[in-house]
Amino acid sequence: MNDRTGGRAAFVVGAGILISRLVGVLRNTAFAYFFGAGAASDAYNAAFKIPNAVRNLLGEGTLSASFVPVYSRLLEREDPRAARALANAMLGMLLAAVSVLTLLGILLAPWLTTVLAPGFDGATRDLTTRLTRILFPMTGVMVLSGWCLGIQNSHRRFFWSYASAALWSVAQIALLLVGGPRADSATTLAVWLAWATLAGALLQVGAQMPEVLRLTGPLRPTLDRGAEGLLQTLRNVVPVVTALGVVQISSFIDLQIASFLPEGATTNMNYANTLALLPVSLFGVSVAAAALPELARDSGADATDVLRERLRSGWQRILFYIVPSAVVFIALGDYCVGILYRAGRFGAAEQQVVHWILAAFAVGLVSFGSVKLMASAYYALQDYRTPLRASMISIVVSAVASIAIAVPLRHSPLATAGIALGSALGSYVNLTVLLGGLRQRLGPLYTPAMWMGTRRIVVASLLATAVSFVARWAHMYWLPTLHPRLAGIPVLAVFGVVYLTTAWWMGSAEAARWLRRGVRHRAS
Repeated sequence: MNDRTGGRAAFVVGAGILISRLVGVLRNTAFAYFFGAGAASDAYNAAFKIPNAVRNLLGEGTLSASFVPVYSRLLEREDPRAARALANAMLGMLLAAVSVLTLLGILLAPWLTTVLAPGFDGATRDLTTRLTRILFPMTGVMVLSGWCLGIQNSHRRFFWSYASAALWSVAQIALLLVGGPRADSATTLAVWLAWATLAGALLQVGAQMPEVLRLTGPLRPTLDRGAEGLLQTLRNVVPVVTALGVVQISSFIDLQIASFLPEGATTNMNYANTLALLPVSLFGVSVAAAALPELARDSGADATDVLRERLRSGWQRILFYIVPSAVVFIALGDYCVGILYRAGRFGAAEQQVVHWILAAFAVGLVSFGSVKLMASAYYALQDYRTPLRASMISIVVSAVASIAIAVPLRHSPLATAGIALGSALGSYVNLTVLLGGLRQRLGPLYTPAMWMGTRRIVVASLLATAVSFVARWAHMYWLPTLHPRLAGIPVLAVFGVVYLTTAWWMGSAEAARWLRRGVRHRAS
């Protein structure tokens, strides 16, 4: 797969993720309108995090790293029977594992709540336990969705595997719009939303099944340990799950710290995290997801030069989008938060707090996005230990930094920003370890040409910020009472136009591609 083809594949993945993420942002907008930031929203977000951790451990992340490389090689060998046998055996193993874990999660919900959110008071803790029991069956459904995604990506079917996640959010939006005005309390609405979240997971899997069945034929889940590639996949699963488990431990530590902070801390962190992860998902995950099957297909040969060039190209593409996103979140993040959330129970005070948290997350945006691509290179090379070691080191740094910053500020609404900043610092440690290992294997990744490209990106971002601040000043001087949704969109549009045109003028090929798309669109 050449650079142009890789760019197209990444664009298709990004388009699918964009749809699902935008609908997810609308879901959060509706959530903020009806819940704001309080005890019920904290309980829902905490309850969702617990089963979602199991989903992350056994779902799309694990399958992309462990199953896709092996399954892709069988497809490349043109052995559909062996590929189908592996797919069915992996499905059977996953269903057996999540069935047991789901039952345990429902039974142990009170204990899980006490351990993971020890700072919640009695009523909030009871509600969290109730919601956890409703949401835990979602784990098995979403793991099945991850298996579907692995099948589709291995067959180079990228768009719908990611876009189908929008249906999960649509179910929740529909519930909030219909049930929000009718619920007699935030607690009642949280329970209704939990059931809608489970229903949305079923919709997501149902939407993927027709294409999966066309690719694999009838589903026949088995526990056939003799299926070719299964033992290798399971061997790969262990270090991947361990590495992802370390990441989940980090998120649980964040939850534990937030549970001791002022009411609404868990919810505000979720609002900011959703925004911060949008560019990471669109650009970091899309490039990594598109590259992984091809990296796996090429890894059998001596393809060091090809791998190195693909990493360089993908990394430069990620930086083109991630760097300006980080600058926007830091300098103009209050507009981003206001556009999406400022309505209903979410007011000016919540907007300011979430902006601080978003800015703290933005400090680590470059590393959050880059780690995805670097880890994919290790997975394609069948090296799962280095990403695990990097994750373990980063969690220690993240936990220590989060506690050191947030605990002294625990009585302030801004304490949650300390948790986000700790996560950012830990992520840079993760990236540093991954880059060190790749440098030893592949040689230097960051070239003088890339440095010139990065300098171009930074200069364009800073110039766009300066011009945007003129537009911001005009808003504050002439129309200070204008709603952020009306004022923010033009200011952010100015940033985008100035950034693209400046980057293009300085010689950016990625900016030129966007401008050519705009010209073609107007011509059509």
